[in-house]
Amino acid sequence: MAVAEPAVSQTVDIPGITRPMSYEEYMATPEEMARYDILDGWKVYRLYGDNLMPSPTRKHQRILGWLLRPFQDFEIQSKQGEAIAAPCDVQITYQPLRSRQPDMLFISRARLAKNLPAETYAPLSPAPELVVEIVSPSDTSSVLSSKLADYQTADVQEVWLLRPDARQVEVVQLAAQGYTRILYVMGDTALSQVFPGLAVPVDSIFQE
Repeated sequence: MAVAEPAVSQTVDIPGITRPMSYEEYMATPEEMARYDILDGWKVYRLYGDNLMPSPTRKHQRILGWLLRPFQDFEIQSKQGEAIAAPCDVQITYQPLRSRQPDMLFISRARLAKNLPAETYAPLSPAPELVVEIVSPSDTSSVLSSKLADYQTADVQEVWLLRPDARQVEVVQLAAQGYTRILYVMGDTALSQVFPGLAVPVDSIFQE
């Protein structure tokens, strides 16, 4: 009588999902049509909207589109750097592996020159001077504080926090001594301190 052999447990190894991933594993990972940050080697997927869906809402994407236009106009007119919309990874640390995916960023030509060519999948390192985050319901105060701390670690100098429900833009200056915040509301023009001349009317971002 044959004796059935015990089933062998097969554990699927998925870097970033079943265990922390290394930078080398991250670079070898196939392209994934989803947005996520990497926090200490773990993939943390971005969530949007009241139901915390993994894909951006139409409202989120419209706001991103309205903001991208003046950023690209500034890029063309000033020739100071490059505006890039998500997804684009920003390297925070290599050990442990941490990266962030802001909704948009503006990076100077000087920092771009120190990055790998645009054809590569490598995250930006050095990081951009300015990043933009469109605040969603999943972005609690602790989540935002963690993002600001990571961006400060990577030498990001300015973060624009767009708050769709309040129709406000909070420009946060990151420095060694702490944060400086300037709040712009409808009727104001949001100004960058890092890139003089980059000015965006708040009304133009939150159009119906």
